[in-house]
Amino acid sequence: MTTAYVLVNLHIALTLVFSLRQVRARARGLAAIPLAFATLACSDSTTAPTRGSLEVTIAGLPAGQAAGVTVTGPGNTSQTLGATATLNDLAAGSYDIRAENVTAGDAVYVPTPATQRITVTGGNAATATVTYTSSTFSLRAQQIVEGLASPVYLTAPKNDPRLFIVEQAGRIRIVKDGVLLATPFLDITARVVSGGERGLLSLAFDPAYATNGRFYVYYTGAQGDIFVDRFTVSADPDVANTASDPVITIQHRVNANHNGGLLLFGPDGMLYAGIGDGGGAGDVPNNAQNIDVLLGKILRLNVATLPYTIPAGNPFAGQPGADEIWAYGLRNPWRFAFDVPPTGAPQLYIADVGQDALEEVDVADASASGRNYGWHTMEGTQCYNPSTGCNQTGLTLPIIQYDHSQGCSITGGFVYRGAAIPEIQGLYFYSDYCSGFLRSFRLSGGAAVDQRDWAFTNIGNVTSFGVDAAGELYMLSASGRAYRVVKQ
Repeated sequence: MTTAYVLVNLHIALTLVFSLRQVRARARGLAAIPLAFATLACSDSTTAPTRGSLEVTIAGLPAGQAAGVTVTGPGNTSQTLGATATLNDLAAGSYDIRAENVTAGDAVYVPTPATQRITVTGGNAATATVTYTSSTFSLRAQQIVEGLASPVYLTAPKNDPRLFIVEQAGRIRIVKDGVLLATPFLDITARVVSGGERGLLSLAFDPAYATNGRFYVYYTGAQGDIFVDRFTVSADPDVANTASDPVITIQHRVNANHNGGLLLFGPDGMLYAGIGDGGGAGDVPNNAQNIDVLLGKILRLNVATLPYTIPAGNPFAGQPGADEIWAYGLRNPWRFAFDVPPTGAPQLYIADVGQDALEEVDVADASASGRNYGWHTMEGTQCYNPSTGCNQTGLTLPIIQYDHSQGCSITGGFVYRGAAIPEIQGLYFYSDYCSGFLRSFRLSGGAAVDQRDWAFTNIGNVTSFGVDAAGELYMLSASGRAYRVVKQ
């Protein structure tokens, strides 16, 4: 049937209907109704627009300096802006604009407003402005306690003003109201093999510690094996029970170094443990790449009940010897950290101690399982084994690295989320055991931006960072002192 045929018949039908309507209208004394024209008019009507645009103006930064502005909204919209931009074809609705501080040279640029909500309506262009103002300042180390014996970690339970400091020999000390208590919170020196890189290396409080009194410790014990045990607090909140339940034991007998050493509860409520590659040099057995062993890995365990269970999502669940593995290809992840930003996905930062040339920080979404961070195929971004032409397929490379002209062993820290120094919100801080510097960067679009080397008093060999219940940042020195990072 041709198009012309259809149009002719449609014209005849409309003419007949129009004539009939005229006859009926005249019979009632009414004016004729032009149905054909009414029908065509209806077909020309348009639907109101449902999409609009948003122009975000960013001002006050030095030329060429990228901003840190994130726009989120309907339909899982999430876009990071480094400069003034117009976002087109947006669904109507409310959009949140969050601006991060920006570090440039010796200045920190603070955005106003830091957060705002803008409504986009169909067919219209909404506008928003973020203005940065420079704030020149420095950071310093404020000593809070001395007289510690080889402090290696600092932490606190949720909503608890006390500080808990791990001493390598096997004790956990409490700083309460600014005073180091004489009686240890826990003393397991009789179980701990200590010295060099061995010892009591960290503790993690259960997220529900306030109600269940549980905490977990990581230490090297008999024959150098790695132990993770669960303890409970006694009726005295400043003293723990010495009886414990074993969580996991990992054989580590050949070498005394590369024990890893950190326990952390992740945003998902699971317990994560950073395990070294077994020590020596060069990971000759290739432990870090072998998923049949737990050395050179980040482990993920569900410790809601003991024995622990394997959480859903572990990438090698069901494979003998690999159930617990979350990530692999690590040399000695002495310290790692989780960050839960105000917007966007939680992130996992891993500071992996290097071999002969490079120290590195790796970053990935906290939910990204099965990441291979490259050791010993690679050291940082360089081939290690083989020394050239290594296959980098499937490897997660570091977001930053530095060579041994600047230090010897990276000491990973945390992303600052405290309230005392708003200018450094969102910065990840790290140091080096030998150099004692304080450096930071901000994660933006998967890259390390706003990198800064702070003018900072050298506090000696930096063994670890820590955070208190309020999110404030601390540093520990092998000299036996603990320091809070404060604004100068």
